[in-house]
Amino acid sequence: MKKNVMVWAACVAGLVACGDRGTLVSVANPTEQFRENEIVAVPWVEIGAGHTEADPQNVIVLSAAGDTLPSQVIFDGGETPVELIFPATVEASGTSDYRIVTGAAPEFPPRAYGRYVPERLDDFAWENDRIGFRMYGPALEATGEISNGIDIWLKRTEEMVVDQWYRDGDYHTDHGKGLDCYKVGRTLGAGAMAPYVHDTVVLGNNYVSYRILDRGPLRIAFELAYAPYEAGGVTVNEKRIVSLDAGDAFNRITELYDRSFDAVAGIVLHGEGEVLQEEGLTAYWEPQQSDNGHTAVAVIVPGGAVGHENCGHLLTPATVEAGVPCTYYAGAGWSKAGFADAAAWFDFVRAKAERIARPLQVSVR
Repeated sequence: MKKNVMVWAACVAGLVACGDRGTLVSVANPTEQFRENEIVAVPWVEIGAGHTEADPQNVIVLSAAGDTLPSQVIFDGGETPVELIFPATVEASGTSDYRIVTGAAPEFPPRAYGRYVPERLDDFAWENDRIGFRMYGPALEATGEISNGIDIWLKRTEEMVVDQWYRDGDYHTDHGKGLDCYKVGRTLGAGAMAPYVHDTVVLGNNYVSYRILDRGPLRIAFELAYAPYEAGGVTVNEKRIVSLDAGDAFNRITELYDRSFDAVAGIVLHGEGEVLQEEGLTAYWEPQQSDNGHTAVAVIVPGGAVGHENCGHLLTPATVEAGVPCTYYAGAGWSKAGFADAAAWFDFVRAKAERIARPLQVSVR
């Protein structure tokens, strides 16, 4: 194995030495945070400008030291490349340089994965190397179990577990890699969005169709469509686009509605836990759950107001305009996988909110 890696490194080094400068990329960090392995994107048209031989099968991303980094071409559900993503590491207020060249691109093990699960009543489940989630589909609704909330699969392994856990059918017990101990029911669960009419959360039903937009190895992205439902005397149509990047605890969620209204992103309350609510940010540290520790949940609505508690949820306000994408973030963590207490979770969520507000700045030269 080491010999193969050395040969690969030598081939890449020879490629660059022969004058293939490819596309040079600089990533600048505008914050005082150390940004480690954060996914950044380079528009595909800019890669082509730097290297006319580039295609989705042959692009390679190199660090300044010449190391080959995992990467993924993003298609966003289409057939034409949209952008290239890869993990960047940048010191506080610093800049890191990368190079995109062409060659025999290696395969990378998945660090983000998801799929439709017909064998479990049409679940859609997705995960990355730190956390997992699922939403419920039409076959489950047909049994009378209705929810458009987000479920959490807690993990303490970097392995992809979705296929194994469904195959074994024993994911409510922790066998060393994590478990599903989260209770969604007829709620928004871990951060789903809903219309908010007359101080009431209007819950939709299970998704009716899905479409996978990108399949990893660094990003899983998909779209769910929902059947029309009534909210405040009008019929609402909804689509929900979700993406999860490798290494991230937060989903990026874009809601598309055909009506304008006040909305909320909600976290269901599971007892007297610890709560943080600031402008556009709600974080919840659930009470201890027997031997399963504490589940941590958060929602970030950029530009949003301070939330409140109602209808058994912690609610973060959002304003939805008909036909205009509304993007926010919902994520989770676990006391058995990196978060010692509520304070650690709250600090993590605040830091994530700053990273969203001040993203890494990518320039091509």
